[in-house]
Amino acid sequence: MSSSHLTPEQIRFIDTLADLLGTWSLSPNAARLYGYLQLMNEPVGLDDISRDLGISRSHAHTAARMLESHGNARAMTTRGSKRIVYLCGDDPGTPLKRQVATLGSMSDLIAASVSDVADGEAALRLERLSAFHGRLQKAMQDVINSSPSNPIDD
Repeated sequence: MSSSHLTPEQIRFIDTLADLLGTWSLSPNAARLYGYLQLMNEPVGLDDISRDLGISRSHAHTAARMLESHGNARAMTTRGSKRIVYLCGDDPGTPLKRQVATLGSMSDLIAASVSDVADGEAALRLERLSAFHGRLQKAMQDVINSSPSNPIDD
């Protein structure tokens, strides 16, 4: 098996970023692939991914599909071939859109339920929690909307 074409600094970056992404429940291979794709200037195939990250082709494929399903990567076919290559997603906000929507849903649920489920200090705590989630959703949506690669969504 050929050795990686990555520098020690690139490997360190990929591994450190993967450790950070692990807190978001991203599998180690998908997290490492995410970092790897951020460093690539051209689309890469499974053989390159497998070689450079030291993982099997099947693990590379599984990681790539997971990233693709969350908007962190894009798959492309190569002209005149069935070969698929991968590149990082165009919009860094895409993977966060589900979390932003969830924050809004949580804020709405809590606000609509406060009077039915709590009173006193618990009701005040839920109102603060709902307001917090609402502000966080708005702030994250504003950042996503202002991304140069993302047209503003309403």
